[in-house]
Amino acid sequence: MKFVSPDSINASRVYFTEFDRVTYSQVAWTAADVEAIRRNMERKLKLVALIKGHVVIAASHLLESELAREVLFPNPRLFSEGVIVPALRVEFAGFEAFLDQKLSEGKESAQYEGSMRREMAQMLDSQVALTVKWEVGQTSEWFKERLLSDITDEQSLLRSCLRESGAIIPSGLVSRIRAIPRLSRGDVYTSAKETGDKNLWNIVCEYADFVYYLSGARAVCSEGVLPQENLMDFSLSDMVGGQTNLSDMEVFFKIFVDLVKAVTCTHFPVDVLDTLTIDDILDLHSVAVEDRFVEKYNTIQERTKEGLAIRDPERLVLLMEELEQFEQQLHEEYRRAIEKELPRYRRDMKSLEAAKFLNATASLVIPAWHFANCSKEMVVSGLEFAGLDRIVNLGKRRIESWVGACEHLLDRSSIDNRPTLLAFVKRIQERYAKKMLST
Repeated sequence: MKFVSPDSINASRVYFTEFDRVTYSQVAWTAADVEAIRRNMERKLKLVALIKGHVVIAASHLLESELAREVLFPNPRLFSEGVIVPALRVEFAGFEAFLDQKLSEGKESAQYEGSMRREMAQMLDSQVALTVKWEVGQTSEWFKERLLSDITDEQSLLRSCLRESGAIIPSGLVSRIRAIPRLSRGDVYTSAKETGDKNLWNIVCEYADFVYYLSGARAVCSEGVLPQENLMDFSLSDMVGGQTNLSDMEVFFKIFVDLVKAVTCTHFPVDVLDTLTIDDILDLHSVAVEDRFVEKYNTIQERTKEGLAIRDPERLVLLMEELEQFEQQLHEEYRRAIEKELPRYRRDMKSLEAAKFLNATASLVIPAWHFANCSKEMVVSGLEFAGLDRIVNLGKRRIESWVGACEHLLDRSSIDNRPTLLAFVKRIQERYAKKMLST
């Protein structure tokens, strides 16, 4: 296991909080509810594994959650290949040490009891390739400061939500929160409940969850471009009467994929994340990183946000009008990038189809034809078998340059000029089609 500091991870990453047991343990879910939660959780995990370099998950979420064990324990490749990067407090040498400490504390020990948690900790210690270390002090102090700032700031998103619902923050709530030395989510829940306003309690508690998650994300440098939409367990757009909802899922399917479908006139299945297995996702993740899809896809988002005028000094939480502007601009930037790739992509597709046709033709006219490892070898070996050595000698260089693009479609000259985005979508479509044909 390799331990790294938060600022040493260069690849784009996301802080994944769907396994937080606290957000699910307060409700009596039916079996159907649990299955729906798990299915939605798996979809989100698969998507971020496709579009991000790393998925950072807190060690507490990995060990506390029954769903985490069900989804992740059977798939150790997620950890051994560094797709999931656990976040572990600096004082612990490993996950079993973290588990032992939690069991000895007593306060929350019930959440860590049982053989399943022990097995999960042992699997993490043996399989995790990369672990990011963080310090508790970095989260608790910022959590309190940010929550108090948003409660007292009339222009904050929290206050906008409260105004929309008709709730008013009593001065006593602010005083109680400010007086607590080391503020926790539980403290906020209790303090808000004491106001007697159920609507206010609901909004403040959910916003506290968001700020708590955001503090964890900041501690491991994984807050991302759209933290409020990805970390919140409620829809801000509903609360303030807007329409914008820019989660990673919405950006990928409703903006990016829709643009790709429009310019290529191809079908992209809506059930792709349900059909592809974790192993399929891991294979595609390797392609996405190697072919620099992850880099280009996320750079467009980052540069688009950099161009926005955002009221929040930390540029984390966007107001509704800022989100709407970001959505419009992001749509335009992806459209430009895709249209710029399109001519090269079409040429590559034509070359690939030509190579496939040549392969099919050669297999008909040359009885002993056997499939070679690449298009270039197919052409050259086919001509040599046919006794056309003169053509081979004269045309070998031309064949190499013509079919070379068909072997991988991408060169390494410039990420802006290669069909990186379009080619990766095609890879997903091909993997989906292969899965459907095999069932």
